[in-house]
Amino acid sequence: MHSRICQVAGLALGLLSASAEISGQTLDHVDVFRDAVVTTWKAEARSGPCAVALSFHASRPSDVLVFAADTEGPRGGVQAQASDWFRAGGQAAWEKADGELEDAVLELALKNAQFQLVEEDLALLRANRKVGGTSEALLVEDLAEVADFMHEEVKDLLYRRVELTSEIEAKEKQMEVLRAARAEWAPRQVQQWTVEMPEGASGALWTQVVEWGPAQCWTPADVLTLNSGTQPGLTWSQRADAAMDLPVWDAAVSVRFHDAAYRGLDSRPDAVPEMLTAAYAQPRKGARVMEAEAGSASDWPGVLWQVDGLAVGADWQRNVGLQQQQLPVAVRHYAVPKQSPVVNMRLSVPLPGLPVAQMEKALLMIDDRPAGKVWVSQRGDSLVVDAGGVRDWTVERSRESALCSKSNLGNRVKHHRAYTITATNRSGIAGELVIEEPLPVSRSAEIEVAPESLGGGVLNEGNGIVRWQLRLAAGESRTLQFAYDLSHSRDEPVPVFD
Repeated sequence: MHSRICQVAGLALGLLSASAEISGQTLDHVDVFRDAVVTTWKAEARSGPCAVALSFHASRPSDVLVFAADTEGPRGGVQAQASDWFRAGGQAAWEKADGELEDAVLELALKNAQFQLVEEDLALLRANRKVGGTSEALLVEDLAEVADFMHEEVKDLLYRRVELTSEIEAKEKQMEVLRAARAEWAPRQVQQWTVEMPEGASGALWTQVVEWGPAQCWTPADVLTLNSGTQPGLTWSQRADAAMDLPVWDAAVSVRFHDAAYRGLDSRPDAVPEMLTAAYAQPRKGARVMEAEAGSASDWPGVLWQVDGLAVGADWQRNVGLQQQQLPVAVRHYAVPKQSPVVNMRLSVPLPGLPVAQMEKALLMIDDRPAGKVWVSQRGDSLVVDAGGVRDWTVERSRESALCSKSNLGNRVKHHRAYTITATNRSGIAGELVIEEPLPVSRSAEIEVAPESLGGGVLNEGNGIVRWQLRLAAGESRTLQFAYDLSHSRDEPVPVFD
């Protein structure tokens, strides 16, 4: 195993174990933000160099913060040394796969060489099939014997070529498996951080390391489960798609998910920086010990969820459950039959106890059936979920041609239009339906609407939309009839009605 020094001269390291506790370092807990992961390591302070933390992605002193132990006096500089890191059992597995792959490469080369020799022998025999000479020099018996010999040789070589082809294909597949195994168990470069402690120092020491990178974050992945029974309710399962790449493996730790971006080590209000004297005799920003209480979460930004006993590790990705809440839900259906016969469902729930509106989308399950990703938006003190079209509700709109007419009034033309809308609830429970009918819009046309002709609908004078609010029982169907008049100048084009 090879190691190299990065940044400053470090202490010689032995092989790094991949368990949760490494040379006295223990991963105490992890804080996962939207754009970074902060690991908190616990170590035992002692006189001289103290190994305090490991990291994959942090290599600068500004990414590391050390919490002071109960000691007095100056502390030395933070140092980092790079070395190889294997997860538990990884070194033996990697060496085994690497050795088997090397043997497989050699065996494949030998089989390819044998295949090439077979091809050359076949080419030679085919080139010498025609035997020259006269009948005096070569007897018929000799010709037959030579022909039989060449036939058998060609047949054996063809059989051998088939065997070698199969063996080469099998060996190439084996090499693919071995390459994947070697890549899976390959070592990673890890930074081991150490700090010089004063004479007589002892006690617990905490270190926080910021792991930056695209694989260090979490995003909301909530699941909404709707029960459409006689007492509709919504189960809000707050979940996180988390990604962490940490130099531990199978360590059951406490993980805190923060609904905020990481603000940086300098943002901690409970920490007072004390500049360290670095090993290279030059103070550097960020190489410091902070006088603070380890493990405090009150100063971290954003609302947090805590999951205990979670296994984390290198190249770790998982969908993690954060919290589940039962919420009352108001279900309402919406339709604009002039534009589409589809009836859309909208859910409204009170704001959950923790903020979730930033997620924008969530997976909706209706009676244990996936309805796909849906949009979530906040309106006042509620969250609104647009659940999309539903099959159990339908609307049909038709023009009543017998009731439509056109007449001339001086220089103007008057149109009378009449329509029928049929709404049906084919589901097994009662529900509310809102139907909207946008009336024709024209700069020059004048629309005249008598309230009694709207079939119970209400006209919004501002936007020209007629709105009906219905409650339909299970299996109920209802018909709405409405009409309006529109007039325009003879010189103006006829407005679009349907």
